[in-house]
Amino acid sequence: MDDKKVYKDKKAVKNQKMIDENRIVEAMNHLDPKLAEEVAKERDDIPEILMKKAGREILKRVRGERKAKLGLLKITGRKLLIAATIAILILVLTTTNLFQKVPDVNAKAIAAPVYPEEVSFYDYEGNWEAREEIDPEFLQNLKEFTYHTSTAVLSKSDRTANQLFSPISLYMALALAAGSGAGETQEEIVSALFMDNMDMEAIDEQTGKLFRSLFFKNEIGSLVLSNSLWLDQSVDFKKGFLENAAENYYAHSFQVDFKDKETQAQINQWIQQSTGGLLGKENTSESISPEQVMALINTVFFQDEWTDRFNTEKTREDIFYLEDGSTVTTDFMNANFDSKAFVRGEGYLVSSLSFKNSHAMIFVLPDEGISPYEFMEEPDRLFEVLTALYSDNSSYGEVIFKIPKFSYYSDLKLNDTLKQLGMVKAFDMEEADFSALSDFKPLYISDLVQKTFISIDEKGCTAAAYTSIAYAGSAPPDDKAEMILNRPFLFAITGIDGVPLFVGIINNPADSH
Repeated sequence: MDDKKVYKDKKAVKNQKMIDENRIVEAMNHLDPKLAEEVAKERDDIPEILMKKAGREILKRVRGERKAKLGLLKITGRKLLIAATIAILILVLTTTNLFQKVPDVNAKAIAAPVYPEEVSFYDYEGNWEAREEIDPEFLQNLKEFTYHTSTAVLSKSDRTANQLFSPISLYMALALAAGSGAGETQEEIVSALFMDNMDMEAIDEQTGKLFRSLFFKNEIGSLVLSNSLWLDQSVDFKKGFLENAAENYYAHSFQVDFKDKETQAQINQWIQQSTGGLLGKENTSESISPEQVMALINTVFFQDEWTDRFNTEKTREDIFYLEDGSTVTTDFMNANFDSKAFVRGEGYLVSSLSFKNSHAMIFVLPDEGISPYEFMEEPDRLFEVLTALYSDNSSYGEVIFKIPKFSYYSDLKLNDTLKQLGMVKAFDMEEADFSALSDFKPLYISDLVQKTFISIDEKGCTAAAYTSIAYAGSAPPDDKAEMILNRPFLFAITGIDGVPLFVGIINNPADSH
């Protein structure tokens, strides 16, 4: 027999085994924990490692009682003097494209992290061992942050355009910025992160564990978070901060001259390199100022395949109904799933599709006449719809999916959102205290920007983002749901313990840019 045919046959068997195992995991994820345990005892044909994998994905439903300290804080306007600023830029990508080859960055590197070891997709034991135990209190705080920032950002966004926000990217950038602050400046940033019941040492440690647990890069896809610090050569920065940034935040540090136009090109080059070439080009580049002394950049690149791919032959052109009553024509992917979790809640239908690397994409279809922005009015409401599949209201049966293909960029300025959450002094030229970073004065954050990209098709999903901070139960089997996403809807890509990595709204799938 031909060697190539034998290889292909073995690979096909291996791939089918992987798909079957992922289906087991997905099914177990939606069971009540006690029921899941009973199934585990009865089904001795299911490997123990898969039981562990499924069990750890069951979302904890007990929420903390602590509420957000909301309330818009007003700052009196005044004429600003020329001063040093910090820019925070967040880049997030979600796409089906693989990494493109991008030239190396020419900037002078003064600190470089050692990334976690890459583990094969087929190495189940290795992937299990790569996960680290994260403090439940830290995860609860992180969830509070993700739901509060998502509602604060998206509720005020343009309701005619598609939107995408990455709370995990914003968290990484702000946590790193918190370590550079001191006194009340640091306290406000930590409070905005909903981490005010933890000290900075604990935040640093848990963030490092979060980074390593999220990280994967294998034959199927990747989730890579990258941080970088761009430091002006005229300012002395403290070594301790840079070492901590490399150790716990996996941050690269580069020494540059912000007055040199070449610095802009170097930063954009790094962004392209970290986001598979999807961001950092002309339409997604970040502008720098000669007055800047530092730029803090976080990028997120996510790419994965659906556990069950859509058949391209079933993709059909159809009508999508916009909120203003007009219509557009776009391509819809179609698939029927015999056994999948869904919830019919108050004003919505929710179900999800799983990715091969254990993440999920949740789709929330509002009832006719209801806007997806109604779920953005309160953090608790968003929490309700995005965790409904893990509640006692979950049904299990046939789900018909009809999803528009989409691909778009989103650009968000986050200064006001953070001020709303109580982070005020960091933006104030006179009161900001970043003495853990440098003794240089005045030093404050001038801009906090997030730029994102997402694309989904029959194969899977690709997403990317960067954040920049500038210093200047089971139902009967005959249950059925129709997830016909032909009007504005909400979606989220979730990771560890159900924490949202991306939250977005599709208002017009035909508006791809």
